[in-house]
Amino acid sequence: MTDSKKSEHQYGASGGNGMLLLAGTALLIGLLVVLLREKTADAPIEGGDGQVASSLTVYCAAGVRPPVEEVAKQFEKETGTTVKLEFANSGVLANRLKTDKGGGLPSADVYIPADYPFTERAAADGLTREALRVATWQVVLALKPGADVDVENVDDVLKAKLSFVICDPLAGVGKKTKKMLEKSGHWKAIDDAKASSFPTVTEAAMAVKENAGTQAAFVWDSTARQHGLRVVQLPELNASRADISVAITASTDRPALALQFARFLGAPEKGGKVFARHNYEPLKGDPWAKVPRLRVDCGGVNREAVEKTVREFEAREGCKIVMVYAGCGTLVGKMQTGDFGIPDLFMTCDATYLDMAQSLMASPFGPDTVISSTRIVMLVPKGNPKELAVLTDLAKPGLRIGVTEPKASTLGKLCQDMFAATGQGEAIAKNIAVKKDTAHTLIQGMEAGGQLDVVLVYEANVQHLKDKFDLVPLKPARAIAVQNIAARKDTPYPQLAARLMQQLASDASRRRFEQLGFKWEAGAE
Repeated sequence: MTDSKKSEHQYGASGGNGMLLLAGTALLIGLLVVLLREKTADAPIEGGDGQVASSLTVYCAAGVRPPVEEVAKQFEKETGTTVKLEFANSGVLANRLKTDKGGGLPSADVYIPADYPFTERAAADGLTREALRVATWQVVLALKPGADVDVENVDDVLKAKLSFVICDPLAGVGKKTKKMLEKSGHWKAIDDAKASSFPTVTEAAMAVKENAGTQAAFVWDSTARQHGLRVVQLPELNASRADISVAITASTDRPALALQFARFLGAPEKGGKVFARHNYEPLKGDPWAKVPRLRVDCGGVNREAVEKTVREFEAREGCKIVMVYAGCGTLVGKMQTGDFGIPDLFMTCDATYLDMAQSLMASPFGPDTVISSTRIVMLVPKGNPKELAVLTDLAKPGLRIGVTEPKASTLGKLCQDMFAATGQGEAIAKNIAVKKDTAHTLIQGMEAGGQLDVVLVYEANVQHLKDKFDLVPLKPARAIAVQNIAARKDTPYPQLAARLMQQLASDASRRRFEQLGFKWEAGAE
């Protein structure tokens, strides 16, 4: 059962052909033309594919300039989006984001620092949200080509009394160099012996290339190779590898476009090729798609809790999420038949169904994230006239019970298992008057009145009915269903799927689950 949120715009035909209508239409068109002419230079423009595009402002670490400039031009050509690039070192750009935020000033849409800790700090400061790692590089000693210098470690650099330069700690390479050399015990000696320091890695590399008296610099390997310098990998810097990331700012008013640019930078056939050509080591991102699509098979109990979060994610990412809601038994059965294939993500009513899918289909899903749990309760009329307190009470003669179908529903299967465990499964089975595919239809039967004495549903299904009915929680361990989610191992968009999983485990998602009576489990030890 596919939940397709279709947006259908129907335009009614006008019933008149008179001159008044024609004149009114002409006036309206005239007004629209005037308004369009008054748009600013930054107004959205028409892309090559007919889609309305806009502009993006990108704060980018200077050392990443060559590939980002090239990819930005390609992105502009393919999408019609104007990309405005501003370069400085990673720390300066992070401080600019803070200043923008503090002063209520227009800020960047995208932040590309040289090392991932800058991204983590910006996120902790509330400056950025999503971040995609796109390439990696390492700190090395860069020497003038042809220089008659033989050094194998930092001690050799100091003994040779080379004239070398470093970068300021606000720069990604400077921060990483200091961290590594503090760890090896060489930082103070290197800092004292330096000839100079520069705010960006590009300036440090240029000093070696162009200044006769500068013999070496501690820079990124990619930058050294771009400038034709000789690369020496020192053992003290072996652990200096850093990830270049593309972070979306929290203040952007065009997150879908910003994320589209980030995905473009990370796509192997787009930005990945460019990073490799400029001597960076690209990190594999999702393949390029302007509007990537994920299918999520989701247990029906989660529907109300996840729907808004999923639609917000869809809008922010500029992607398409197709939600298929049903009982987990039905969902796993459809996966097995192969009629619709295995979904990109599977969110269960109970974790046992992910285990079942893994067992039946050679483990198609990767590691799971536990999201929530909910208890099975007996929903009874106000005052509990049948005095139902425990499962064995369901064997009382003449009781009319409503349950969900075990083959289709996790809820039904759990109830069936609990009935059997009481030793009175047959007596309870005789009292089952109604079996439905979903808890929703059972609840409707109770609300209609007079048809049933009790239905077994999830507590999360009936929070809104506490004023009309009583809830009798069940005690057995199997009365608790745990909801988890996992992505298909070979989904074409693993990073997008991972971000959706993260969003479903976020604080905003937590509030929605808890409001519906779920117990939050994400992040629990």
